[in-house]
Amino acid sequence: MQEHFVASESELLKSCAKIAKSRVFGFDTEFVSEESFRPELCLVQVATPDDLYVIDAIAVSSLEPFWDLVTDGKRDVIVHAGREEIRICQHLCGKAPNRLFDIQLAAGLIGVGYPSGYGTLVQTFSGARLSKQETLTDWRVRPLSADQITYAFDDVRYLLHCWDKINSRLNELGRVEWAEEEFFDLKARSNIDEPLGERWRKVKGIGGFDRKRLAMVREIVNWREEIAARRNRPPRSVLRDDLVADIVRRNPQKAQDILAFRGIQHRDSEEIMAAIQKARSLPPEALPLQDDTKPDAPQVGLIGQVMAGLLGDLCSRKFLTPGLVATSSDLRELVRFKIDNTSLSDNNPFAKGWRQKHIVPVLMDFLEGKTSLRLARVDNEAPFEYHNPKS
Repeated sequence: MQEHFVASESELLKSCAKIAKSRVFGFDTEFVSEESFRPELCLVQVATPDDLYVIDAIAVSSLEPFWDLVTDGKRDVIVHAGREEIRICQHLCGKAPNRLFDIQLAAGLIGVGYPSGYGTLVQTFSGARLSKQETLTDWRVRPLSADQITYAFDDVRYLLHCWDKINSRLNELGRVEWAEEEFFDLKARSNIDEPLGERWRKVKGIGGFDRKRLAMVREIVNWREEIAARRNRPPRSVLRDDLVADIVRRNPQKAQDILAFRGIQHRDSEEIMAAIQKARSLPPEALPLQDDTKPDAPQVGLIGQVMAGLLGDLCSRKFLTPGLVATSSDLRELVRFKIDNTSLSDNNPFAKGWRQKHIVPVLMDFLEGKTSLRLARVDNEAPFEYHNPKS
């Protein structure tokens, strides 16, 4: 494969014209995100069947010709664990990649493992071992060393080979539509314009707060996100989670009270106080509800553990990876669904798609006592045996 280092607009246009002739290409990015709200893009690496490209995103003023190729829907676009690639594309050109194929997700659908690192998949399908030497490098520094450039090329050198092997297996198993569901959900989860919603509830230490204090937490977190975006800083560098909880717990009455907390600037104390006052002025019906989740019945955890074993066995038989199919929390919710006769939340993967059609019936037969389970082969990867007396 011919290697091209692209560091000018004219070189980019020539490269994109050549990439456009391929029916498929893969890409990866190198960025630095520790010091900014949005990742700072440094390199874009591209692989076609015949060529490899490393595009210096710092030297090239606009990557619009490349993003046009990613989003125009005329060719398959291959990534590995592509959440940040999706978000960078959305941020820089306003659209998500079209015809996206994520080899990490697809590998989970053929039983290879999930989440598998790129190096693991390369070794599995190509037998090659990738260097990790430049993993922590600062990609903003110029000039790039020869080792850095080699590492960047290697990051996509085997991408299409892995895609070809994984895609062939998906077709053999009849799971192309399953993969497309996963890719669609990945793009939805990666949406940079997604509203904050209930994410403020993840702030630790707010479990005992009443509705008024929860409203304060929500308004402060919303303010923090707006300020972080405006200053291009990571949100937690503007205000740490533990400080959010502690400020609300002490219930300050004026901005001066907030300045008593170490590390808060005067200008921020005024705005934090304004967010608190906004929360205090809300009518009762606008206040967030407290978490009224009741403790699980003792059998929920026990049945959930057995279900995890059942799911693992089922995945082994079906060439799936349990970690992609569901989490232990998802399984416990399925148990509660049966015990309490409630509905599954929209976020539960069992509520829709291929899981609902192909996995849930087996699990529900077990939960409803229609199927018995016994340990049949302790030396087998799929050790259980199922028995349905009515089948």
